[in-house]
Amino acid sequence: MTDLARKRVFVVEDEGMIAMLLEDYLEELGCAVAASASTLDDALAKAAVVEADVAILDINLAGHSSFEVADLLSRRKVPFVFVTGYGAAAAAWTRSAPILTKPFAFSELAEVLGELVAPRA
Repeated sequence: MTDLARKRVFVVEDEGMIAMLLEDYLEELGCAVAASASTLDDALAKAAVVEADVAILDINLAGHSSFEVADLLSRRKVPFVFVTGYGAAAAAWTRSAPILTKPFAFSELAEVLGELVAPRA
């Protein structure tokens, strides 16, 4: 697994308890939270400027999809993982980005983040 120490992570999650759990997991991995957002508008604004190595995107933000955020991050070449409580969503993005289904284990998050930040050959 790739070393995640000092990696900057953009967290987009609308459930407060899950956002706190993610931040705890990231701290344990040695990552820094570059920014966090809980609404689509906030996520879009931050995604345009955040300096992040990787992002974690909840697919459903209070009834709005985060796919626009994924589009913006993709254009900025920031890799991301989707998280969802609804299983694999049937959308174009989910075919090209990893998905973690809630609840997920610490080890699953660590593995997918490691894969996303690993140097490409």
